[in-house]
Amino acid sequence: MTGIFGNSSRSNSVSDHSPFKQAVGIDDLAVYIPQLYLPLEGEFSRRREIDPGKLTRGIGIERMAIPDAHEDAATMAAMSLLELMRRCDLLPEDIGKIHVGTESAVDEAKAIGTYVIGMLEKVYGPGSFQHCSTVEFKSACIGTTLALESISYWVAADEGERVGVVIASDVAKYPLGSSAEYTQGAGSVSLLVKKNPRIAALEQIYGCFTRDENDFFRPTGCTMATVNGKHSNQCYLDAMQGAFASFATKAAGKGIISPKNGECTTDSIDHLLFHIPYPRMIEYASAAIFRQDWKNSSRWSDVEAEIGPEPEAGNYDDLERYRLDLARYARSFARSRQFLQAYNARVIDSAALSRSIGNIYTGSIYLGLASLLELQKLRAHERLCFGAYGSGCSALVFSARVSSEFSSVPSRGLFERLEKRREISLEEYELLHEGVIKESLIQPSGEFALAQIDHQGYRHYEYVT
Repeated sequence: MTGIFGNSSRSNSVSDHSPFKQAVGIDDLAVYIPQLYLPLEGEFSRRREIDPGKLTRGIGIERMAIPDAHEDAATMAAMSLLELMRRCDLLPEDIGKIHVGTESAVDEAKAIGTYVIGMLEKVYGPGSFQHCSTVEFKSACIGTTLALESISYWVAADEGERVGVVIASDVAKYPLGSSAEYTQGAGSVSLLVKKNPRIAALEQIYGCFTRDENDFFRPTGCTMATVNGKHSNQCYLDAMQGAFASFATKAAGKGIISPKNGECTTDSIDHLLFHIPYPRMIEYASAAIFRQDWKNSSRWSDVEAEIGPEPEAGNYDDLERYRLDLARYARSFARSRQFLQAYNARVIDSAALSRSIGNIYTGSIYLGLASLLELQKLRAHERLCFGAYGSGCSALVFSARVSSEFSSVPSRGLFERLEKRREISLEEYELLHEGVIKESLIQPSGEFALAQIDHQGYRHYEYVT
C-alpha cells in the first residue's frame, strides 16, 4: 500500500544495490537509565518560575533522568553493554569491536571504551576482551550514528561471525537556572550490530550535511556546554533538510526508493526517527522534512487547499518580511490536517521514552527505536528513516528495513523500569549537579560504580554485587 502511511509490502531481502552480500544491521539493543529522576512539574517549575505546561506540553519532557554520585558516562555504557551481552548470550570473544559515541568523555585522551572493557572484565575475567578494539567517536549528538555507519562496514567485511557493538552514553548537563536546564538527562544505549540482524537491516544509503556553526559547543576544560538555543534549533532544521535531500537523491539514484509520478520519498517511509534533544523538536524536524518533500508530490495541492500557497521570495522586496511570512506559513503547515495525520502515524511514538528520561545526547535517536519496539509499533518489512544531528554542525540521514524476525526479540520492559525509579527533591538534584553529594543516594548493587579518582586523575571502577 502506498500513501500517507507509507509502503509496507516490501521484501526483506538484501537490495541488489547494497554493498553487502548479507544483510547487516541492528540485531538487538539494551538501554540503561539511572535510577534517579527529577519531575519538572511541581517544585522545579515553581522554583524556576516556569509554567509547568511549557515543560510537559511545550518541550514535552515530564521527568529528567539524573545520574547518582557513582555514575558517569563510562559506568552507564558498561551497564548497557552488560545487559546486551546477557540478553543475547554473548561472550567476550564474540565481540570484535566496540565503538562508543559520547560527548561526555571522562578523559581527554584515553578512550572511554577502555574503561568500559576494564569494567566488563571484572565480570568476565581479566584479559577477556583483549582481542577487542575500541574507539571513541566525538561529533556532538551524531557521534553514535557515525560509529554505527563505521562498524556496519567492518561487520560486513569480517569473514568470521564476530559482532560489533555500538554504545551511546551521555550525561546532558547545563548550568542551574539556565534556559537549557530542563533539557537535561542521562542514559546509555548499546546496539548489537551483526549479519542477518533480527531487528533492522541497514540499507547503506547515507545523506549528509555539514557546516561550521557555534550553536552548541563545550570548550576544553569546561564541564558544561554553551548553547545558543534558537540558533541551534535552526541549525538542526537546516542540516536535517540538507541531509534528507542528499539521502533522497542517493536513494533514487541507487533504485532503493524510486517515487512514481505524484509520489515523494517519504511515501516509502513508514517511521521517521530523529535526534531528540526534547520531544517537541521532532515535531519541528518532521514538519520541515514533510513540507520539503511533499512539494514534489500530488499531496501538496491538498496542503495548499487547506492553508494556501507558500510565500515565494520573488514576490517580496523586503527580505525580512518574506522570512516572517515564511515562518508563519511553517507554523500553519505544522497545524495542518495533512501534517498532523502523518506526524501522529509515523513520528510521535518515537518520543515516548524521552518524555520520562530527557536528553541523552548521542543515544536519543536510538531511544526512539527502543520506544517503537517497546510500544510494538513496528511491522516486518517496514522502512525506518533515521535523522541524526550533531551540533557544530552535522546531520546524517539513513534508512533500514525491519526484519521479519524482529518480533522474536524479547521486550526490555523499559516503561515498567522507569516507573520503579526514585524521585529526588530539587535540593538533592542541585547538590548532585554541583558535585556536593559524594555518597550515592541509592547504594550501588549489581552494577558498575566509580570507586575513586586517584591523585593522577585516573578513574577506578568496580562491580558492586
